[in-house]
Amino acid sequence: MIEGFSLKTAHYFGDAFASQARLRYRVFVEGLGLPHSFYGDMEYDEFDTPAAVYLVWRDPELIVRGLIRVVPTSEPYMAEKYWSAMFQSRPVPKRKDIWETSRVCVDSNYNKEARKRVMPELLCGLHEFCLSERITAVVGVTRRVLLDGYLPGGVEWLCEPTEVEGNLESAFWTPAANIRPRIHCEKYGISPGILCLEPVRREAAA
Repeated sequence: MIEGFSLKTAHYFGDAFASQARLRYRVFVEGLGLPHSFYGDMEYDEFDTPAAVYLVWRDPELIVRGLIRVVPTSEPYMAEKYWSAMFQSRPVPKRKDIWETSRVCVDSNYNKEARKRVMPELLCGLHEFCLSERITAVVGVTRRVLLDGYLPGGVEWLCEPTEVEGNLESAFWTPAANIRPRIHCEKYGISPGILCLEPVRREAAA
């Protein structure tokens, strides 16, 4: 299951909001040594606003092991501020129906076999989120090998690879319909209906 929440709904998901910030700290600050903002063992940035939605994959102990943060491009977003020059074959979007993905990460220290499902399931959750919010396209900046491995032929790359935080990355644009990794869904038996946006409230169920 992929859980999706914002600052408004995070309290329905227990420790998930703090857990995703701890994952980001382990991946970006401890693992990659990047100069990201953090407090204690939690990474954060200026785009963790009420507009952001966090799609998370949690293990049986409810620890977040995978994350995709999405932000509507109608609001301030990372690629617009820092990498707008990478949008060479399309204009930098500023629309409610186009969202940016950022802070995408998977815990490399988690169980290797279980970890294989994390990104495919996150992408399925993202696909379902796009359908629920009538999102037409997704943009972002990443390494080409990461997306091409899951979405062969479904991604439009907008520039030649450019160094971003020590990696060669490109801006991308993809229709929401292309986001589901169908080959991986068949391989791992991932069925539709993987996204949970409205958990049963404990007080309501009592």
